[in-house]
Amino acid sequence: MRNRVVAALGVGLAGGLLSGFFGVGGGIVMVPLILWVLRADQHQAHATSLAAIFLIAASGAAGYAAAGEVDPGTGLALGAGAVVGAIVGARTMNRMSVPALQLAFAVALIVAGIRMVV
Repeated sequence: MRNRVVAALGVGLAGGLLSGFFGVGGGIVMVPLILWVLRADQHQAHATSLAAIFLIAASGAAGYAAAGEVDPGTGLALGAGAVVGAIVGARTMNRMSVPALQLAFAVALIVAGIRMVV
Protein backbone atom coordinates (compact mmCIF):
# COMPACT_ATOMS: atom_id res chain seq x y z
CA MET A 1 0.00 0.00 0.00
CA ARG A 2 2.76 2.44 0.94
CA ASN A 3 4.63 1.76 -2.32
CA ARG A 4 1.46 2.49 -4.30
CA VAL A 5 0.98 5.80 -2.49
CA VAL A 6 4.61 6.78 -3.14
CA ALA A 7 4.24 5.77 -6.80
CA ALA A 8 1.00 7.75 -7.08
CA LEU A 9 2.71 10.80 -5.57
CA GLY A 10 5.47 10.45 -8.18
CA VAL A 11 2.97 10.18 -11.03
CA GLY A 12 1.14 13.22 -9.67
CA LEU A 13 4.40 15.16 -9.36
CA ALA A 14 5.32 14.41 -12.98
CA GLY A 15 1.83 15.26 -14.21
CA GLY A 16 1.71 18.47 -12.20
CA LEU A 17 5.17 19.58 -13.24
CA LEU A 18 4.49 19.05 -16.93
CA SER A 19 1.00 20.49 -16.66
CA GLY A 20 2.27 23.67 -15.07
CA PHE A 21 5.13 23.96 -17.54
CA PHE A 22 3.48 22.95 -20.81
CA GLY A 23 -0.25 23.08 -20.04
CA VAL A 24 -0.53 19.30 -20.41
CA GLY A 25 -0.49 16.48 -17.94
CA GLY A 26 -3.87 14.80 -17.64
CA GLY A 27 -3.94 12.55 -20.64
CA ILE A 28 -0.60 12.90 -22.29
CA VAL A 29 1.52 12.25 -19.21
CA MET A 30 -0.64 10.85 -16.46
CA VAL A 31 -2.64 8.21 -18.32
CA PRO A 32 0.46 6.33 -19.52
CA LEU A 33 2.11 6.70 -16.10
CA ILE A 34 -1.00 5.46 -14.30
CA LEU A 35 -1.07 2.46 -16.67
CA TRP A 36 2.61 1.60 -16.31
CA VAL A 37 3.49 2.65 -12.77
CA LEU A 38 0.22 2.09 -10.93
CA ARG A 39 -0.89 -0.85 -13.11
CA ALA A 40 -4.44 0.45 -13.48
CA ASP A 41 -6.66 -0.68 -16.32
CA GLN A 42 -7.27 1.62 -19.28
CA HIS A 43 -10.67 2.93 -18.18
CA GLN A 44 -9.51 3.51 -14.61
CA ALA A 45 -6.40 5.36 -15.81
CA HIS A 46 -8.45 7.78 -17.91
CA ALA A 47 -10.97 8.39 -15.13
CA THR A 48 -8.33 8.78 -12.41
CA SER A 49 -6.35 11.29 -14.46
CA LEU A 50 -9.50 13.41 -14.81
CA ALA A 51 -9.94 13.46 -11.05
CA ALA A 52 -6.30 14.49 -10.57
CA ILE A 53 -6.26 17.10 -13.32
CA PHE A 54 -8.91 19.13 -11.50
CA LEU A 55 -6.48 19.81 -8.66
CA ILE A 56 -3.52 20.18 -11.01
CA ALA A 57 -5.35 22.69 -13.19
CA ALA A 58 -6.61 24.72 -10.22
CA SER A 59 -3.12 24.94 -8.75
CA GLY A 60 -1.48 25.87 -12.05
CA ALA A 61 -4.19 28.38 -12.92
CA ALA A 62 -3.78 30.08 -9.53
CA GLY A 63 -0.07 30.52 -10.16
CA TYR A 64 -0.63 31.92 -13.64
CA ALA A 65 -3.48 34.16 -12.40
CA ALA A 66 -1.23 35.61 -9.71
CA ALA A 67 1.19 36.57 -12.49
CA GLY A 68 -1.62 38.18 -14.51
CA GLU A 69 -1.47 35.58 -17.29
CA VAL A 70 -5.10 34.40 -17.17
CA ASP A 71 -7.95 35.87 -19.24
CA PRO A 72 -10.87 35.11 -16.88
CA GLY A 73 -13.65 35.54 -19.46
CA THR A 74 -12.02 33.23 -21.95
CA GLY A 75 -11.18 30.78 -19.17
CA LEU A 76 -14.80 30.63 -18.02
CA ALA A 77 -16.08 30.17 -21.58
CA LEU A 78 -13.55 27.40 -22.23
CA GLY A 79 -14.48 25.80 -18.92
CA ALA A 80 -18.21 25.86 -19.68
CA GLY A 81 -17.66 24.13 -23.00
CA ALA A 82 -15.20 21.71 -21.44
CA VAL A 83 -17.70 20.63 -18.78
CA VAL A 84 -20.16 19.57 -21.45
CA GLY A 85 -17.40 17.91 -23.48
CA ALA A 86 -16.08 16.05 -20.43
CA ILE A 87 -19.51 14.66 -19.59
CA VAL A 88 -20.04 13.42 -23.15
CA GLY A 89 -16.46 12.13 -23.35
CA ALA A 90 -16.71 10.22 -20.05
CA ARG A 91 -19.98 8.60 -21.08
CA THR A 92 -18.51 7.63 -24.45
CA MET A 93 -15.30 6.28 -22.90
CA ASN A 94 -17.25 4.06 -20.52
CA ARG A 95 -18.98 2.38 -23.48
CA MET A 96 -15.75 1.68 -25.39
CA SER A 97 -13.83 -1.56 -25.27
CA VAL A 98 -10.27 -1.39 -23.98
CA PRO A 99 -8.72 -1.95 -27.45
CA ALA A 100 -10.93 0.77 -28.97
CA LEU A 101 -10.04 3.17 -26.16
CA GLN A 102 -6.33 2.41 -26.54
CA LEU A 103 -6.51 3.00 -30.29
CA ALA A 104 -8.43 6.27 -29.91
CA PHE A 105 -5.93 7.48 -27.29
CA ALA A 106 -2.95 6.53 -29.47
CA VAL A 107 -4.42 8.28 -32.51
CA ALA A 108 -5.09 11.43 -30.46
CA LEU A 109 -1.49 11.48 -29.21
CA ILE A 110 -0.06 10.89 -32.69
CA VAL A 111 -2.19 13.65 -34.22
CA ALA A 112 -1.23 16.05 -31.43
CA GLY A 113 2.45 15.20 -31.90
CA ILE A 114 2.30 15.73 -35.65
CA ARG A 115 0.49 19.06 -35.22
CA MET A 116 3.14 20.25 -32.77
CA VAL A 117 5.94 19.39 -35.18
CA VAL A 118 4.18 20.92 -38.18
